[in-house]
Amino acid sequence: MACLIAGAFAIAGLVLGARHDDGLGAATAATPAPPGQSAPAGPLTPGRGAGERPLREPAVYASRHGVLDVTLVVSEKRVTIAGRRILAKVYNGSFAAPTLVVSPGDLVEVRLIDHLAEPTNLHFHGLEVSPGGHADNIFVSVAPGHSFRYRFRLPRSAPTGTFWYHSHEMVPMSQMGRFPGAASEEQVFDGLSGLLEVTGLERDLPHRLRGIPQRYLALRDVQVADGAIVDSDIASNAPTTRLVDGQLRPRLTIAPGQTQLWHIGNVGADIFYRLSLPGHTFEVVAQDGHPVIHPRRVSTLLLPPGKRWDVLVRGGRRGTTPLKTLFYHEGDDNYPVTTLATLATTGRAVRPSAPPSVISWASVDLRRARLARRRVVVFSENAAGTVFFIDGQSYDPSKINFRAKLGTVEEWTIVNHTEETHPFHMHTYPMQLISVNGIPASFDGYQDEIVLPPHGYVVMRVRFSGFTGETVFHCHILAHEDAGMMANILVTR
Repeated sequence: MACLIAGAFAIAGLVLGARHDDGLGAATAATPAPPGQSAPAGPLTPGRGAGERPLREPAVYASRHGVLDVTLVVSEKRVTIAGRRILAKVYNGSFAAPTLVVSPGDLVEVRLIDHLAEPTNLHFHGLEVSPGGHADNIFVSVAPGHSFRYRFRLPRSAPTGTFWYHSHEMVPMSQMGRFPGAASEEQVFDGLSGLLEVTGLERDLPHRLRGIPQRYLALRDVQVADGAIVDSDIASNAPTTRLVDGQLRPRLTIAPGQTQLWHIGNVGADIFYRLSLPGHTFEVVAQDGHPVIHPRRVSTLLLPPGKRWDVLVRGGRRGTTPLKTLFYHEGDDNYPVTTLATLATTGRAVRPSAPPSVISWASVDLRRARLARRRVVVFSENAAGTVFFIDGQSYDPSKINFRAKLGTVEEWTIVNHTEETHPFHMHTYPMQLISVNGIPASFDGYQDEIVLPPHGYVVMRVRFSGFTGETVFHCHILAHEDAGMMANILVTR
């Protein structure tokens, strides 16, 4: 049985670590603790043989005959990360969470069993399904020792690409002392997140590119103290260990001239990635699970927490190339240059295929839509950067902050009054970016996360179609979400 959240939402303090890295190299190891004291949280010191091993992608649970019927058991377990035995929160015993693979029109049934000592739940990030009942209902909380069956059908018109699932647990203030590590940030940081693919993107590619090799690359980071991933007072600016599919600096392979389709997602809690593959480009074919209209070549990919890109990568000359995340200044935090993996170009050369020119014309340009309403929404925080607000209010689960009508299109101007970059995420309803700081954005499909520049603003449009009910929007830096930067919106007929 599921326990429904009815109490007040806890405002979790965001504890920022000291400035550590100058942005020119990888984060260094944490300082050893004096005898008799707990070790401070920090990057994971790799064990012997860690890194440069072939990439082992997570297990894949795929639908059969139009049905995905899986069980996810949530537990705390010691797992091997970078050659070390570390206590983490896991799905089905594996730190690299299984990838769920479904198709448009499929019936999805996921039984979540909670073997933790704290409540948890699931959010199917980016899927356009009902936000209520047994579907993508984040107001459900599964109590320790209990289970809940999520059940919904994907629309046949569902967009194809990469999505993800993760804990969206919101612990009432009255239970914070009993469950100190049960907020969204702590559970996702501890391991409770994984990729989800809606198949069909490959069919939008030219015939010569169908059947190409595909990879799932789930990016996350960990900090460890006393042999466990930290689950409280997480310092997003502290040195950290970045992993690909739960592995430290794995080795990927590609043949010269070969094209591969990479499904890349940031399934971590707080930090950004700016991916670079020197000597190569990323051919973007989908963003946030939505195929783009016109593929484009880029040299870097920005992934705030929760962001996904589907890209084509072509093998170049024989040799090795580091897949890196470049230095990124979030406005408050600095993330250093780090090597995530190594791409080895080897084997028999393949005749290169020309990239596609058009992927999809399915998206409707909302710039031509009739508007039902214009809104201004303001993101802000207190002077200490520990409490966060939307329109001057921290999140209250009992309050409806916004109301909208089914079938209407609205234009929102989202203003960022802080020095930090905030990834704006809306559940259930995809968005179209219109402009950033007054500069128009070209139309190339939809997305479910939009980056808000520090002391800037964006304009987006959203069509409230398909489903009624109560859902949320928030900053997807989960420390900010848990500390108040979230609001409820109710869509009615």
